[in-house]
Amino acid sequence: MSGLVGVWNLDGRPLDPTVLSLMSASLQHRGPDGEGRWLTGSLGVACQHLWVTPEETDEIQPLVGRSGVVLGLDGRLDNREQLLAALRLPRAASDATCALAAYETWNDSFAERLNGDFAIVVFDQRQRRLLLVRDAIGVRPLYYFRSQCLFAFGSEIKALLAHPDIPTDPEDEGLADFMLTSSRPVDRQEITCFAGVMAVVPSHMILVTPERVVARRYWDFDVGREIRLGSFEDYVEGFRERFAEAVRRRIRSRHPVTISVSGGLDSSSIFCQANTLRHRGTAMASGPEIAGISYIGAEGSEADERRYLRDIERQYDITIERFPIEPLLGVVDGVDEQIRANEAPFLDYMWRVTRELHRRATARGSRVLLSGQWGDQVLFSSAYLVDLCRRLAWREILRHRREYARWFGAEETRVLAHRFLLDLGRHYIPTLLVPPLKWVRRRVLGVERPRPWFAESFLRRGLRFAGRPAAIGSGFHSAQARSIYLEARSKYHVHCMEWNNKTCALHGLDAAFPFLDRDLLAFLMAVPGEMQNRNGVPRALLREAMRGVLPDTLRARTWKADFTNVVNRGVAEGVSEITRALSAESLGVRLGYFDASRLGPALQRLSGGLIGADCAASWDLADLYSFEVWLQVFLRGRVAGAADRSCQVQERVG
Repeated sequence: MSGLVGVWNLDGRPLDPTVLSLMSASLQHRGPDGEGRWLTGSLGVACQHLWVTPEETDEIQPLVGRSGVVLGLDGRLDNREQLLAALRLPRAASDATCALAAYETWNDSFAERLNGDFAIVVFDQRQRRLLLVRDAIGVRPLYYFRSQCLFAFGSEIKALLAHPDIPTDPEDEGLADFMLTSSRPVDRQEITCFAGVMAVVPSHMILVTPERVVARRYWDFDVGREIRLGSFEDYVEGFRERFAEAVRRRIRSRHPVTISVSGGLDSSSIFCQANTLRHRGTAMASGPEIAGISYIGAEGSEADERRYLRDIERQYDITIERFPIEPLLGVVDGVDEQIRANEAPFLDYMWRVTRELHRRATARGSRVLLSGQWGDQVLFSSAYLVDLCRRLAWREILRHRREYARWFGAEETRVLAHRFLLDLGRHYIPTLLVPPLKWVRRRVLGVERPRPWFAESFLRRGLRFAGRPAAIGSGFHSAQARSIYLEARSKYHVHCMEWNNKTCALHGLDAAFPFLDRDLLAFLMAVPGEMQNRNGVPRALLREAMRGVLPDTLRARTWKADFTNVVNRGVAEGVSEITRALSAESLGVRLGYFDASRLGPALQRLSGGLIGADCAASWDLADLYSFEVWLQVFLRGRVAGAADRSCQVQERVG
């Protein structure tokens, strides 16, 4: 994790160095190892450094190549061996050096030859053009702003807003992406919460010249590719190899590596795999220390996973650091810090717990934090039942559904059955019928939770694309492949990755996700879904691949920790402050986002629903609060300034 920022005065005006300094200073938290700058005439680039891998230590970016090409890289390249061989570079070459040599050798096509988690900026002085590149999945954020005379970019939006000529105006469609998630399209990923500020879409390159800005996709998954192997054991071996490689790539560090390990199947598999690699000496020439940190619920509660942690400790003769959740409940403390970091109305319902995890990882000297996030989404989906349905494999579908009950329980099995019916609809309903059916689902059937507290004008703007079919991906060989593709590509999950990256950056950490490894995802898209969940056993592929690596008690685990009560209690503890912030005088009301007449009754109803079997009321209340805090953090000064100017005008008129 480093920070990239830059400005290009497209009209040729010399760039004021103090402007670049202001923008770069806003990203100082991303660069504990100092700053590098390159500035010439109308263009400047700065990089805030966090050195993680052994090869990049003491490197100062941006780099300048033999041809005058300037390059800055935030991230990690995973196909170093191929690049070093193809480009004839020494083994000690940094990832940024590899990327620079790749551009100088292959020009525009260099990006498609890179694999990893990265954001890259290239300025080609000879061709007078700028390139912005974001990794295939979108783990590293990168944003830009374009006006007639100016182009600016940054790893975080706050760097752009530090420029005196870039306004802090809200983008209602982007705000609706967070407030009306279930109704918004999963594509249009370039939109942010700020008008004029665009995100570089994952797998895309932005080419900038003084005359134009062009975005193009440089890589995508081959969603028509199928892998058919001779036996289940062959699929297990294929998964095992790719999963081990996904973990190995992310523990390439000169510093200790921390893994957030809960005792659940996904995070425990990562932690145990990392320790196995280290003990075998295959992670690196001299593998980094692997540390596990776990936050634990009250003993005996549904969030208590101590027994599984103890099994891991016994098998590997290690100690996993623990800290309790209960003293850290609440969503109010630190909310400004979180919203300012995230730059969106996106609230972690267990923020104090997350922050404590980050602090403890940093205290151990770590600069990389691995987690099991997205394991739930990419390792199990009921969409493969659609593929079985295509083949008229009714008996197999029924057998799988019966097996679900043993692993998930009756209630969750009913939910999965409902999801299967939705998947059938998505696959077989003609595209022309999608908009009216979405309208019926939302307006007539009332499937989505009502949000009466929003003003009608905001809902009209936010829901204008609600009925449109998602234009994301085509040519899938299976419903299972489409499901995994959407999990990796949907706008909501890209937002989650950005949130993780920015909040980890507050404590000098890189957020890394082995289950989002590009090659692992490609394998999962290509293999039959019934192999991933053989005989109806959820994540059978992972469970079997982890035989001998993961304690058998975890491989056979049939339940997940439930944090419903933790989330509800956390929101309930701050409910008085939340309701005070959401008064009739709130910015949300004054700016026309909330309906004042309906906000009060809605708050009363939500506040009374914080104890229950689900978190629906807590989610809605916390989301409302996060929206108000976002407005306060980013727009309060503008509103106050407008009010002051209005008063001055009235005084002059009087």
